[in-house]
Amino acid sequence: MFLRSILLGAATAVLFAAPASAAMPSIDPLNPCYVVAQETQRELVGVNATGFTPLKQVEIFVDDITQGTADVLYDGTVHGSVPAPFVESDQRTFSIRLAELGSSNTATAFSSVTKFSVTQTPKSARTSQRVRFKGRGFMAPTYVWAHYVFNGRARKTVQVAYPAGPCGTFDQRRHQFPFKKPREGSWTIQFDQLQDYNPMAMTKVLMTIKVKRAPKRSQLR
Repeated sequence: MFLRSILLGAATAVLFAAPASAAMPSIDPLNPCYVVAQETQRELVGVNATGFTPLKQVEIFVDDITQGTADVLYDGTVHGSVPAPFVESDQRTFSIRLAELGSSNTATAFSSVTKFSVTQTPKSARTSQRVRFKGRGFMAPTYVWAHYVFNGRARKTVQVAYPAGPCGTFDQRRHQFPFKKPREGSWTIQFDQLQDYNPMAMTKVLMTIKVKRAPKRSQLR
């Protein structure tokens, strides 16, 4: 019984001698992808972090470019948001880093940013020609639609594709116009994720097509 008491005392001493390790700073996982349209139209990246020194400040970096500072709350958390970095085309990876002022505490997270856009290849084509439409940034879990608009009215609406991947991309080959002999003049193809045409749609990409009649063969001689 005396030996058991000594062993328990020793075990207790070792237990209390081991200090609890502090949690390392970390940023909660970001969304897989963020969308930008223009310099002034960039999706906000919500930043939530833990493990920093309470009541200190952290500097926020996007791709190692400072965006300002944020306060650490009493529980060591940081909450805020910054605009996603702008990209001219396609998509790329970017980083968010928080660095505690006066300390070596840092945390970094990564995500992707994509340009909300639709492109046509080749850029100039006959109306009956098959072209390649590539789009990105269509994030809603529903189909992409193309509305063919002439003089302010939708003349035809077609289902294009279901966006894939974290950045909502599609890649489709189809006829530039889904009907024969479109009227000569300026057409607009509105790409969005609404089955019914709405000129006031909040998220859309507009593509202008100038339709011209090819000269008759007799005029080419």
